[in-house]
Amino acid sequence: MLNLPSIGFPGNCDEAITYYKEALGAEVKEIIYFSDAPPDSGIDLPPNFVTYSEVLIFGTPIMMSDGMETPMPGEHFWFTLSFDSAEEVTSVFNKLADGGQISEPLAPQFWAVLSGGVKDRFGITWNISTKE
Repeated sequence: MLNLPSIGFPGNCDEAITYYKEALGAEVKEIIYFSDAPPDSGIDLPPNFVTYSEVLIFGTPIMMSDGMETPMPGEHFWFTLSFDSAEEVTSVFNKLADGGQISEPLAPQFWAVLSGGVKDRFGITWNISTKE
C-alpha cells in the first residue's frame, strides 16, 4: 500500500514540478499525462495535463496532478491511498463514504484498475485506487 499527500493544480502541474525541482531539489519518480490515456477513455482534459505524478520532496513522496478548476482554499490538497487489491479499495472507499460524500464513484481508469474519490464525514478528501 502507498499513501501519499496530494496536490491538485488547474493545469500548471508541470510548471510546479519544475519549480519544486529547482527550489527544493525535488525528484520525479513517475509522471503520467492525460495524453497517455487510451482514445476511448472518455477523458476530456488537455493531453499535456498531468494525471499522476509522484515527486519526492526532501525524501517525502507527494502526488501531484492537474484537472482541478480553480481550487478553493484547502481544496487542492487530499490524500491518495493505493491498495494491493480491488477488494481493499472497495472496503476502504465504502467505509470513508459512510456519512461522507462521493466525489468520484469507484470505476476502472486508464491509470488504475479501480479508482474513486470521497470526502469523508470530517471533510477530508481521499483518492483511493489499485493498479492490481
